[in-house]
Amino acid sequence: MKAMDYKIISALVIGSVLLSSCGGSGGGSDTAPPEPPPPPDPEVRYSAEIRRTEYGIPHIKAMDWGSLGYGYGYAYAQDNFCVGMREVVLASGRSAELMGEAQGSAESDFLIRYLNGSKEEFRANFFDQLPEFAQELARGTAAGMNRYLDETGVENLPEGGQGCRNADWVSPLDEVDLVLYQSRETLRGSSNNSIFRRAILAARGPDQPLAAVSRVAPSGPMPARSDSPAAQSEPRVTRSDSLVARLRQLGRDIQPLDRGSNAIALGRDATRDGSGMLLGNPHQPWQGAGSWFQVHLTIPGEYDVAGATLTGYPFIGIGFNKDLAWTHTVSLANRFSLYELKLNPENPLQYDYDGEWRNIESKTVEIQVMLADGSLETRNHTFYESHYGPVINLGGISSLLDGWPLLTGTVLAFRDANLTSGVRGLELWIEKAKAANLDDYIEALSIIGNPVFHELAADRHGEAFYGEISTIPFITAEQLDSCVGGVVGPLLANATSNVIITLDGSRAECEWGEDPEAPAGSNVYGASKLPQLRTTDYVANSNNSYWLSNPSMPLEGFPTIMGPVGHEGLQQFLRTRITHLMVAQRKDASDGLDDTALFTLDTLKQLMYANRVYGAEIVVDDVLSICAAIETNEADSETTRARQACTVLEQWDRKVNLESRGSQVFTEFWKIIRNELGNEYQNIVQSDHFWAVDYDAADPLNTPAGIDTGRDSNHQLVAEALSGAVQALRVADVALDAPLGEVQYLERNQERVPIHGGQGPMGVFGAISDILRDGGYINPRSGNSYIQAVTWNESECPVADVILVPSNSTNPESPHYSDQSKLYSNKEWVRFPFCEDEIEAAQIGETLVIEEFEE
Repeated sequence: MKAMDYKIISALVIGSVLLSSCGGSGGGSDTAPPEPPPPPDPEVRYSAEIRRTEYGIPHIKAMDWGSLGYGYGYAYAQDNFCVGMREVVLASGRSAELMGEAQGSAESDFLIRYLNGSKEEFRANFFDQLPEFAQELARGTAAGMNRYLDETGVENLPEGGQGCRNADWVSPLDEVDLVLYQSRETLRGSSNNSIFRRAILAARGPDQPLAAVSRVAPSGPMPARSDSPAAQSEPRVTRSDSLVARLRQLGRDIQPLDRGSNAIALGRDATRDGSGMLLGNPHQPWQGAGSWFQVHLTIPGEYDVAGATLTGYPFIGIGFNKDLAWTHTVSLANRFSLYELKLNPENPLQYDYDGEWRNIESKTVEIQVMLADGSLETRNHTFYESHYGPVINLGGISSLLDGWPLLTGTVLAFRDANLTSGVRGLELWIEKAKAANLDDYIEALSIIGNPVFHELAADRHGEAFYGEISTIPFITAEQLDSCVGGVVGPLLANATSNVIITLDGSRAECEWGEDPEAPAGSNVYGASKLPQLRTTDYVANSNNSYWLSNPSMPLEGFPTIMGPVGHEGLQQFLRTRITHLMVAQRKDASDGLDDTALFTLDTLKQLMYANRVYGAEIVVDDVLSICAAIETNEADSETTRARQACTVLEQWDRKVNLESRGSQVFTEFWKIIRNELGNEYQNIVQSDHFWAVDYDAADPLNTPAGIDTGRDSNHQLVAEALSGAVQALRVADVALDAPLGEVQYLERNQERVPIHGGQGPMGVFGAISDILRDGGYINPRSGNSYIQAVTWNESECPVADVILVPSNSTNPESPHYSDQSKLYSNKEWVRFPFCEDEIEAAQIGETLVIEEFEE
């Protein structure tokens, strides 16, 4: 029962008592009956204080976890209720039932129901296993969101692209709904990746009718195999160039690097005043799951943390406290492996495991789907699972990977390391945010609840930390050597740069191992065996592996499972290279930002907004050299377009500032070069013929570089790419020399907000991800999102300058729908108030105290 309801009911009760006492005895007695005692005060279930400071940042204070969640849920809903509600429905396993297939997904519903069971089963198997504080936090958050819905009404909810006014799928939610949503996001890099979600659903049992294999042989010893050569030989499968090419093209789908990030943590040796300093720059989506919400959460004496939460998550994901600041970047370490199962020739629903047949079990899941006329249709899907996990079918990639069995007489099964990490995740995020120093922070990481991130932190004492302390299957280098065999395993490993690892499922020695330091039964690596570096210099990461977290202190000797992308000795992203180059140039004051070496908070913020394009820095001079050799031929439209591109690039400042003219030409040019020569898994231009200076593992931050202008093939490729860039821009009606601010912008209430920054794969630190469409790069979908630059001085208060590029509210009627977007456009920042006097000075509006009472 909410506070307003209680007050109304209290007034009625008091009124009835007064009337009773004034009405006489009814029996003529002069003695009035005694007054009944006043009703007891109702017990407060939740109580939270909400204050907002400039740009709508809520500061929430409560005395317990349930109340903190209540305040968070209410404040979050004021700004983003419809975003959170939509994600809850999509994660419920009922999205097609509630939204229909136009907005919901039957495919996703089937998988969610398969992995989680019913809502009641998820509560028992997952939610009830959470620490009590986490359960209370979730309950409070749901109650706070429900209070907002109850007060506002579905008919008054926000409209617009992210709104849900009068939507039939809006309803009150509970704590399990919220945790279902958080659990789904944990699996985004594994089971819930679109490629593997479809592959799990595509496994529909043996190719022949199931009736033909309905007689299930008993589990037990395998019959002796035939001694005939035909029975002993493996089927011969030709390595198809088209299959390898298709596998390589999947890199962007398996590893969507629009969810990449940058992070720099500086120790005392890299800063001018000797304090620690941190720059967090996640490149997250700007709407929906994965987007950010700025907030400050406080339980006095227990939890006092500011920064940003992932939308609808009632705890800080990237942020800072009084003594420590942290951030993360998406890690591309393996979170799963495949297992190749050798099927019983007599029964394709059995597989060999150490000389015995094991049964492949089936599990049928039922969902409801709302049809166009509003009626509900029941649908069923049968999943097949081994003891490793579900059987998958990669036939959507190539017919050579289709069938049950494959041409090799096998099927593939999928094992996911993150299926159990979500229980630990809530505890991890809370505990690390309580840390007073790096010792506490690193101890919290040992919970191994981080599903997909590199961890970086700095503290006020001048130390910096990097750790790939996340959920990684315990697969050793020896297993990678001995268990990846046959035909399919090496093919997938080679084509995907070890991103997809397939182990022999017939041998017990190929099972994931047990680390006594890791959570029991998790079969993942414990913290001490994972790459990490603590230093007073600096660490940085831009989504490559752990290897060059600090180039002067490389981390080496770890298996590829811990970081196949940019692994030890491999070519690095251009964004990784520009990150370390900018740090090195600031340390010796050669970057032009300041005449004095080392970092201040101001120079760290200038680095963030420098908008250099490293790809252009290392190739444009050679492009212009090739341009000089292109003869103008009015009869040849391709050479004419190439010359036009050359003219624009000659004048371009090689940056992606709002005033930069011509960056769009290089963007489209480089896209064509990457499509021709790119390695989609390593996210690099990889060629033995294109570069003037080939990649050298001894100089990984400066190579490869330049274009080999001595090769005619490179002249032809560059000319074609320049021509193609011009053609693409003309089709989109984008002027070649228009300032970037005129062609890359965010639309907010019929107003254009120019957006600086550019695409990460061409070496832009401040990445903005979008595709060219009619009129330009309109409404970027991800990139620079919540950015924080944090340090400390002599006071107790951290110094934090932040920006949330898409702004803190998705409600078009809110004053905070585009206010920070405009600040970002002008390269400005918000000083995040943390201490009490700072909050009071920056407060806007009245303090709101909300309460809910026990019924």
